[in-house]
Amino acid sequence: MPRKQRILSSSGIYHVILRSVNQHIIFEDDSDFQKFLFILSDCGKKYDCQIYAYCLMDNHVHLLIHSSPDRLAKLFQSLETRFVIWYNNKYSRSGHLFQNRFYSVAIENDRAFLSVLLYIHNNPVKANICRYPSEYRWSSFNAYYGAANSYVDISFACNIFGSREALLHYFAKEQSPACEGLFVNDHREPAHFMTDEQALSVFKAITKLSSTSDVTRLEKPQRNDYVLKLRSNGLTVNQISRLMDISRTTVKRLCKVDC
Repeated sequence: MPRKQRILSSSGIYHVILRSVNQHIIFEDDSDFQKFLFILSDCGKKYDCQIYAYCLMDNHVHLLIHSSPDRLAKLFQSLETRFVIWYNNKYSRSGHLFQNRFYSVAIENDRAFLSVLLYIHNNPVKANICRYPSEYRWSSFNAYYGAANSYVDISFACNIFGSREALLHYFAKEQSPACEGLFVNDHREPAHFMTDEQALSVFKAITKLSSTSDVTRLEKPQRNDYVLKLRSNGLTVNQISRLMDISRTTVKRLCKVDC
């Protein structure tokens, strides 16, 4: 069955989502995030693409980007190839890291652009990684508030409102309802078992593995034992599935007493 043709944007702007294979953890430490951003920036310059926003999550990436269709495909081909070569070498692994085809949505007007801009920056909040977008290190959110960031172009969004101050006023107005009711006070923790960053720390402490890529070398009995220990230490089924690189069904079967 032929794959669906990509919908082209008349504005040249796309919301792109790049996902890992089998929800594999892409970013395990700061150098992984930094290397990805460096290659992204380099590819953006090479193919004359403007990056308006980004958010790097543990197993996927969100981008708001301007590009011609042919250059967009070349950018991601180059980005994925260069990063995977570096990543596989670092973690002594082989094979694909990203799904075969990146997902993209055409952005046709200012309203859609601003909606996606907010959506991308709020990803860590929705994932209960942080309380506010400004607390997350691996997104472009703080660049709009004056933080030095050579990876993104904030001028396009500012020009929609006529000034950066007007754009920030819009951010404040649109983000406040999303935060309303989530916290009684600033000291209350999010209603979540554990952040993915915390889960990764627990994973490394229990398994003594330096990377999630090392799980492929485990014998099945040892792997299953780790699954049970991770579950008993508060990790969710989804977190264990991503960290141990196995299906949710397998995790649930192994942890049937607890699930």
